[in-house]
Amino acid sequence: MISSAGTRVPRPMRTPPPKPVSLRERIAWGVAATALSLGLLYLLRSALGMLFIAATFAWLLDPVVDRLEARGLSRERGILVIFGAGGLAVVLAVLVLIPSVVNELQDLTTNLSDYGARLSQTVTDAKVEIEARIGRPLPVSPEELLAEVQVAFTASGADIGGLVKDTVPSAGRLITTLGSKALSGGFAFAVGALNVLLLPIFTFYLLRDWDRLVSGVDELVPPRHRTLVRSLAHQIDERLASFVRGQLTVCALLAVCYSTGLLISGVDLALVVGILSGLLFIIPYVGTLFGVVVASLLALLKFGVDWHILAVWAAFGGSQLLEGFVFTPLIVGDKVGLHPLVVMVALIVGGNVFGLWGIFLAIPVTAAAQILFAEGLHHYQRSRFFGDGDPA
Repeated sequence: MISSAGTRVPRPMRTPPPKPVSLRERIAWGVAATALSLGLLYLLRSALGMLFIAATFAWLLDPVVDRLEARGLSRERGILVIFGAGGLAVVLAVLVLIPSVVNELQDLTTNLSDYGARLSQTVTDAKVEIEARIGRPLPVSPEELLAEVQVAFTASGADIGGLVKDTVPSAGRLITTLGSKALSGGFAFAVGALNVLLLPIFTFYLLRDWDRLVSGVDELVPPRHRTLVRSLAHQIDERLASFVRGQLTVCALLAVCYSTGLLISGVDLALVVGILSGLLFIIPYVGTLFGVVVASLLALLKFGVDWHILAVWAAFGGSQLLEGFVFTPLIVGDKVGLHPLVVMVALIVGGNVFGLWGIFLAIPVTAAAQILFAEGLHHYQRSRFFGDGDPA
């Protein structure tokens, strides 16, 4: 190319079009990312639980810190304000709840002898009634039960002496086993206490750098996929955040309802059982089952078989009605969008595969998987494979 002045102007360099990524390269990158993720999970397995809890706190508190930043506070000061408010709330809760819980424990300790006598009388009355009906004596005492077991084993040809000799370890081995377990238990307790002390520190640093971490992860996504990934991440974040905050609020309200109902019914440890039942409701159905069983046993020990057991059931039944028709529809609503049957299956599968962590993560993971499945189904229905051969 020649300019008007007669000088030769170099041709502009054309940028070659980007080379399309082959399927082999995609598979290679996928395998490498999977291997790296598994390696990191293996290296961080001991601290993974604490890191997960700290990241969860940071994820939940990040919108609050953003609002404080919008009001003019620096991010570090906003985090300190949240930590201070949370610590003050914990201190006030402890100062209010600890004396009541101590009094309940003292009452339970004082009444244990009466509970034992009442239980023994109930068992004796039931024994007399059953014996009158079947026409033969029943074994009730430990000696009688052992004699019945001995007779049953002898009748079946089993040698109880040999069985005990083969199964019970020697005294020295038993002492060694108990000592090693006590030592490992003490070490595990020390590690757990250290994790609890480090949890606020990890949460602080993760919360301070949360936006930077999210931006770093976003930059790792290929540019051509960022719009889709951001949309899916926003949907998952919104749904899970709404569910977790809503479920925690429902748990707190249920703890108040359970405790109030049990205090009215007059059972011991009403606050302890009510608060634990409310907290365990973070796993659906577990908190209610725990509270009904424990509170019913406490009512049976203290009052025997009378209307107090019905009062306990009414406390939990009324609270569940409030949860089903008031708390969950107004606070959580359909933000998770999972059928109750899907929730139960997710809890069973998560618990069987990953244990306690699987139970906690079952519903959030299932909700996220539902969004990803819906997006995949949408792309499938728009694909040429789905549309080929359509008469329309």
